[in-house]
Amino acid sequence: MFDNILQGFATVFAVGPIVGIIVGVVVGIVFGAIPGVSAIMAIAIMMPLTFYVDPVVGITMLLAVYKAGIYGGSISAILINTPGAAAAFLTAQDGYSLTKAGKSGKALCMSLYASVTGEMLSTLILIFVAAPISLISLKAGPIERVYLLLFAFTVIGSVTGESISRGLLSTCLGMLFATVGMSSITGATRFTFGIPELMSGFTFIPMLMGVLVMPEVIMAIRQRNDKQASMKLVISPNPEDNRISWKEYRSVLATIIKSSGIGTFIGSLPGLGSTPAAFLAYGEAKRTAKNPEEFGKGSIRGIAAAESANNAVCGAAMIPMLTLSIPGDDVTALLFGAFLIQGITPGPTIFFEHTQVIYGIFAGFLLTDLFLLFLARIGFKFWTKVASVPRHYIFPCVTIFAFAGSFTANQNLNDVLLLILFTMFGFGMRLVGLNPAAYLIGFILTPMLEQNLDQAVAIVGDDYSKYFTTPFAWIFTALAVVSVYSTMRQKKKSKLKEEVSATWKQEEVAGEKV
Repeated sequence: MFDNILQGFATVFAVGPIVGIIVGVVVGIVFGAIPGVSAIMAIAIMMPLTFYVDPVVGITMLLAVYKAGIYGGSISAILINTPGAAAAFLTAQDGYSLTKAGKSGKALCMSLYASVTGEMLSTLILIFVAAPISLISLKAGPIERVYLLLFAFTVIGSVTGESISRGLLSTCLGMLFATVGMSSITGATRFTFGIPELMSGFTFIPMLMGVLVMPEVIMAIRQRNDKQASMKLVISPNPEDNRISWKEYRSVLATIIKSSGIGTFIGSLPGLGSTPAAFLAYGEAKRTAKNPEEFGKGSIRGIAAAESANNAVCGAAMIPMLTLSIPGDDVTALLFGAFLIQGITPGPTIFFEHTQVIYGIFAGFLLTDLFLLFLARIGFKFWTKVASVPRHYIFPCVTIFAFAGSFTANQNLNDVLLLILFTMFGFGMRLVGLNPAAYLIGFILTPMLEQNLDQAVAIVGDDYSKYFTTPFAWIFTALAVVSVYSTMRQKKKSKLKEEVSATWKQEEVAGEKV
């Protein structure tokens, strides 16, 4: 393994990968720092650029966008109390309190140092854990992979939002669209309606842009009259108020390590994501703190806990995708598509078929953390200005990139037409409450499920008992049941909390009237 790691560093220490990492870090911070523009949108826009470069360069650049975008969400959260990502909500509570006290530099530094530390620890765990897990996964045949993919579909319940039924409908739509074209197994044409251009199915990039990116532009146009927070920063004249000393960092290091462990664990479980990781780590840090009353009022320990946890999810989220072919959320679903575009199928064989590429990507992961630390630290003043850029300047550029990226996918104007059609489709999904993340996961996983199910049927024949003779079948069936049960229980608890909160508000209003 250590030979592979050294070879990976030799691969990534070249002009192409380093330039890709720098570009990815800058783009990720910019998109993450602007309220209403997320890292996932940046990944979707940058993905067409990966067609023309080496897999190590292209995928490493997208991963740099991912990592930097998660951190970038904390910039607007700290400076203008507007989280660029949901996971940065807790960062906003403590960070904005410090900003109002003239200590925005201290909050930004703590966020950066905690983010980089969390990402590095998570990446190291990814490097040393992913390959051994893949060895176990290699023992799985088509039957086992069918159960694995069925378990992956149950994970969708975690990303469906408030309505499980609408999330399942979104997934079914993704599965339906994935079957369009010629079957890779039988050669039969399905749902082409006599249109030759549909024989090869829908092109991933225009579909992705239409479902995920362009509806956000339309929503921004509809909300164009909303006033964005203005930047009126008060900077303390004391240099100590705008930096983190080694003593302060060391005082929260234990919290960072523990929170990084929580984020790594949560990230390795498909479908959970960075938001629950940040809340769990923040709650644990507050529970064990000597001065819990400071949390939410400008605690650097609170910032450290939330940021290290939500950034640790980045590396850990790659574990199920690379080892089990399970993209657990919308971001890893896009990265899964990026791997497929490069001719690399994530799964247990990736460590043996593309050893140099995958360890080059791992090395790029670690190098990204160093560039993020350097570029973010020297550019605090610039990122402050970026966070205040009005969205009506940003979204026209996003639209241009979306159309250009769709065309460059295959140099085909039909893909631009697909982008327009899927934009209307994606906007319609948002209007009726359907989930684009669940749609994407269904679209990506369906071809693999279809192929493995066909092979499993050929192996089993008439002896259906073979479906249940492998321990993998029982393990993944149990995991699927637990996943469904826990998701339904979590939704029920959330609904109950909302009802209790609504009741309290009604009683308060009634009391005020009296």
